[in-house]
This record gives sequence, C-alpha cells and structure tokens, in this order.
Amino acid sequence: MYSIRAACEADLTAVVELLVRLQADPGHHIGYHGTTAEEITEELTQVVRDWPAGAVVGCDEHGAVRAVLSAEVRPELGRAWLYGPFVDVPTGHPAARQVWQNTADELLDLVTTLPRLAGVTDLELYGHRRNRGLGDFAARHGFAAGSASRVFTLTGSALRSVLVGAVPDPVGPRRLDNDPETRAQVVELHERCFPNRTVTGNQLVRGARGHTVVVLTGADGVIGYAAGFVQEKELYVDYVAVDPNMRSAGAGRSLVRALLRALAAAKGVRGQAAAVIALGNDASERMFTALGFGLHLELVAYRRR
Repeated sequence: MYSIRAACEADLTAVVELLVRLQADPGHHIGYHGTTAEEITEELTQVVRDWPAGAVVGCDEHGAVRAVLSAEVRPELGRAWLYGPFVDVPTGHPAARQVWQNTADELLDLVTTLPRLAGVTDLELYGHRRNRGLGDFAARHGFAAGSASRVFTLTGSALRSVLVGAVPDPVGPRRLDNDPETRAQVVELHERCFPNRTVTGNQLVRGARGHTVVVLTGADGVIGYAAGFVQEKELYVDYVAVDPNMRSAGAGRSLVRALLRALAAAKGVRGQAAAVIALGNDASERMFTALGFGLHLELVAYRRR
C-alpha cells in the first residue's frame, strides 16, 4: 500500500506532523517520543542527531509520508532503540491490521539494512501498553516483552513548591564539578545501578548526552546523584541513584529537588517535570510520589538480542 524508502532531511516537517497526530493516540504511542511538535522535532534533530541516516519512511501514491521508523544507535554498545513503527492507516480500511503489520515489517526490513545499523544486533522497542500493534509486531519479530514502566509527572503548585522551596543546604546536593575522584565515583555508581543503561557513566559525567548532574557527597565519598535534561516543555529526571548503604534517609528526594532547581536555573522553568520508573520499583515510586509526582501513563519495552 505504501512505498518504503530511506528518509531525507526534507521529510522532517511531514514526519513531525504525522507523529504529533499518532502520538496523541495510546494505540500508536511510542515512549521515546514526546507529544508536541516542538518535543518531537527536538528528539529527532538533537537527541537522535542526523536522523535521516537512521530512518525510513512509507509514502502513499501521492508521495505523502504515511509511515516512519527511526533508530537511535549507540555503536559502542551495539544497541539501537527503534522509534516506531508508526503507520497511518486510513480510517475504515477493511484490512487495517494487515496494512499496519505489512508496512511495519517493510520498515523494519529496510531500517536494519542502513549503514548506521551495521553490526547492531541488540534492538529495543518501547510503547504504550495499549499499543497492541506494537506488541504483535514485537512478538512476530522475536522481541521479548520486558517489564512495564510508568511515567510520573509533576505540575502546577506541586512543581512550584519544589522549585521555590527552602534555600539549598550548603552541604547538600550540588552540581557535579571537575573533581576526578567524585566523577569516578559517580561513574561507578551509575554502572552498578543501571547495568542496562542507554547512557554510560562516562557519557553522563561528560554531559555527552546533554545531562545535568547533581551529586551528594559525605565523609566517605559519593552518596548519590541525579541526572536529567530540559525538553521544550518539560524538566526530565533521567537517572537517580543512591548508594545502597545510604538509602531510606531522604537522599533521593533531596537529589531530585536539587536537580529540578538546577535544570530550571540553567534553562528556565517548564510547566512539567517527568520521570520514568520501572514497574515494581516501589521505592522509587514512593520517593517521587512523596515529592508530589503522579502517575501519567504506562509503557512496555520489547528487546531482541
């Protein structure tokens, strides 16, 4: 039904318009993307970078973009995160499910042949739990379903309370500096707490992926850290880790507060803060709930190695 080809820079506007529409529907929603044109444009052009080199599109008989699948590739890890597949099937089409799956299959076939994905054997998908097409697609292509995760958000007066709370404690969390010992301990804690990370410890402390990092130290070194970044409309908490021997003492909440203040100070206040928490990580859910975060949506990851 659609002709599949490699993406080009000229496709960006049409791709963004398509994704804004489909991301609003839980049945199409992909967890790696935001929901606004600004967020999606930023993700494609700044997070993925040179996105056409890792993307394919499906076009109708008029040349309009009706499907897309893009990949964020980390060659050093041999992994790629697939943003999609997105397939726009006309409303009321008598074979909508078949069209979706056939188009998605063709997108995957082509994207995995792109030079950017050469040598990559570890692929991951991530979508809304109500995205049934993605679940069927994953199962047919050998992707194992992983654990679900939950997106928690903080808005309104609760967010303002965190950002304009008490004056930070001078011995509390602070921006990560260039001290080599502190940076090495943050790297070690990150690698230990997030073994299946999308960002390495060295990338994190260097800011190679755009993260701001705050760290809490004590007499024996690093107690914990939090890392995140600013999106068009959101302060995003990406990683929070506390040494296992120092948990349940409020360090995590202190780090998240400090991180959100640091992000807002650096790039300006946003209307929302967000964090993704693995389903079953009750301690993290309690921590974010205590800060005023509430459940926004649930996502499921699928991985093929």
